[in-house]
Amino acid sequence: MLFNPLLRVVLFVALAALVGVLAAIALALFAPQLLESVGAMAVAQIVVTVAAYLLLVTLIERRRPPVELAPKRALGLVWGLGGGAVAFGVSYLVIVLLGGLRLEGLAQVNWGHWWLQVLLVGAAAGISEEILFRGILFRVVEEFTGTWIAALVSGVFFGFAHLGNPDANLWGAIAIALEAGVLLAVLYAYTRSLWIVIGFHAAWNVVQGPVLGVIVSGTGSGAPSIFRTSAQGHDLISGGVFGAEASIITVLLLVAATVVIAVALVRRRAVVAPMWVRRARQAQASIGAHSGPVSPSLSSSLGNNGDGLASG
Repeated sequence: MLFNPLLRVVLFVALAALVGVLAAIALALFAPQLLESVGAMAVAQIVVTVAAYLLLVTLIERRRPPVELAPKRALGLVWGLGGGAVAFGVSYLVIVLLGGLRLEGLAQVNWGHWWLQVLLVGAAAGISEEILFRGILFRVVEEFTGTWIAALVSGVFFGFAHLGNPDANLWGAIAIALEAGVLLAVLYAYTRSLWIVIGFHAAWNVVQGPVLGVIVSGTGSGAPSIFRTSAQGHDLISGGVFGAEASIITVLLLVAATVVIAVALVRRRAVVAPMWVRRARQAQASIGAHSGPVSPSLSSSLGNNGDGLASG
C-alpha cells in the first residue's frame, strides 16, 4: 500500500478531477441539458466523489472492500441518520428555550424545490464531504500524526472550507471546526464507518434546513423548508446569519459529545499513536526481545489491538 499521506490526498484529487472530466464529457455528448440542472450536478458530485474514493482504496491502497464502506455495514447509515437528527433536535430545542430561535409555524412548501434542497444539503454534502474530510483527509493523516492531531487538522480544514458560503464568517468556520469537524473525526475513529458519519452529517443538515427552516452553514435564508424558524436575541445564542451552527449552545453541546466519544475511544484502546511514537515502541520491543523478557509495564504500553497502530 502507498503510505505517503500527502501523495494519497493528491491522488484522490487527481482521480476526482479525471472522473469529473469524463462525466462532464459524457453528459455533454449524451445529455447536455443536464449540465444546467442543479440536481443532476449534485448527483454527479456524489458519483464522482464515490468513484474516486473507490478507485483510490481498491487500486492504490489495495483494500477490497474498504472496511469503512463495506456493504455489510450499511446499517450504520440508519444509526447515523438517527444520531444526526437527535443531535440537531436537542441543540435546536435548547436554543429555542434560551430565546435564540423561534418556531414560527408551517411554511408553504414547493415540494420539488424541497427535495432538491434535501439532495443538496443532505445527500451531496453528507456523502461528498464525509468521504473527503473523514475518508481521505482524516484517515490518511491519522496514519502519520495519530488520531488526535488528525482530528484537529481535518476539523480545521472542514470548518474553514465553509468560508466560501454567502453568509459565512470567521466565528462560524471556527464553530463548525470545533462542533462538527472534530466530532465527526472522533466518531469516525470510534466506529471506523463512513456509513455512520455520512448519515449523521446528512440528517443534521436536513433536519436543520429543509425540516426546521434554520439557515445551514451560512448558505443564506429563503431555502424551502417544512417549518419556519426565525432568529432572535443575541447572535451568540441564535447563531445569527450563519445559522444555529454558530450558536455557542451548539458548540458546547457537540464539544461535550465529542469528549464522551473520545473517552470511549481511549477506553477501547483504539487511539492511533503518531508514527514516530509507534516506531519508538517497536524499537523498544525489538531491544527487549533481544535482551530478555519484556517487563509487564512495557508490554502493557505496547498493547495495540493487534494492528500495530492503536495506542491505549
